[in-house]
Amino acid sequence: MALTGRPALIAAAVFAALAAVASRADADGLLARADRAAYEKVRASRREPAVAAARRVSALAEPTVIYPVVAAVGLLARRDTRWRRASTACLVVAAGAATRRQLSRLIARPRPPAQAWLIAPEGYSLPSQHTTVAVLAAGVSVHSLGVTGAPAQAVRLLTAAAIGTSRVCLGVHWPADVISGWLFAEGWLRLTGWAGSPAPSRVTSAVKGRRAARQRAWICVVAARRRAGQRVLSANAAGTGSVRPGACVGCPHGA
Repeated sequence: MALTGRPALIAAAVFAALAAVASRADADGLLARADRAAYEKVRASRREPAVAAARRVSALAEPTVIYPVVAAVGLLARRDTRWRRASTACLVVAAGAATRRQLSRLIARPRPPAQAWLIAPEGYSLPSQHTTVAVLAAGVSVHSLGVTGAPAQAVRLLTAAAIGTSRVCLGVHWPADVISGWLFAEGWLRLTGWAGSPAPSRVTSAVKGRRAARQRAWICVVAARRRAGQRVLSANAAGTGSVRPGACVGCPHGA
């Protein structure tokens, strides 16, 4: 289905913001100066406990962690189409990661100075790979669980902040890389339809249908019993004895 309306406009706006950040990140302007100043501030304040925590947080965005988690959430959350749902979620993340890689090669922004690295990075700097993949995984996971709107946006934003801060702390990304990774993931989720309201579960619909059918049947039974009781009372009052209880008129459950 083609993306139209408000989701398309939001996706376009997000990608436009990404393009603006990417085009100004290395220019001699306010954004570039703020980017370098923030990086140097984080680098100067690094302490061993913070570095150890950053390593652990950064490891959560590795593919060996991301894809099993996404698949597990898809399997548990959508049991009606669990294998298809889980595989689709993984494909959305994988396709987004591959597109980000091509985009980073096109932009080709260098990473911070190598002497500041505390881990060995891979590829170019912008958009941040770990931030992008983590936000994509968080987005498809909360979507599979039926979480939408502001709560889902908060989860994605907090994920970007946590993973992105860890990457800056480890010296392998500029802050603008993290912002770009978050923007790319937001745009990709909206472009693929994984940032809106999830489709209703067929199992849930079937259960609701059976429940409604049982309720209608019970209402018919109660109505038939009431009519039968009223007829018995009327017959006794008239002195004609008991009568056979009548059926529930118009009810498929009646006799």
